[in-house]
Amino acid sequence: MLYNDIELTTETYCDEMALRAYVFKHFHHLMTPLERRTIEYTTPIIKDSDHWKVKRLYGFLEDRDGHVPDEEVIAAFTIPYATRKDIAIDRLISTCTDRIFVNRCPECNRIARTPTARQCMWCHHDWH
Repeated sequence: MLYNDIELTTETYCDEMALRAYVFKHFHHLMTPLERRTIEYTTPIIKDSDHWKVKRLYGFLEDRDGHVPDEEVIAAFTIPYATRKDIAIDRLISTCTDRIFVNRCPECNRIARTPTARQCMWCHHDWH
């Protein structure tokens, strides 16, 4: 499992880091439109872009997520990417607990790879 470019192994497992990686990977759909737009892309996707590909992507994002004011997107990009990502994950963990299912191994209690996994990637226990 990878979190912020740190590979978690059986020896280096950290429950907090594993939880953050799991939530980010499997529950990004619970992010706000602003969070998604500023975490999925490395540059601001705004309406006033001159490039046709960015305009097309902007239209797709408007259809998918709804309108996000350009000013909010630009302001969010003043915050470093890792910080934006951590803020979004913190919000998901604190406010979406009723919609986040943390699948844990019944043997070692570590977080499974996916919400539907039935074999532990840490201790290899199988609970099919």
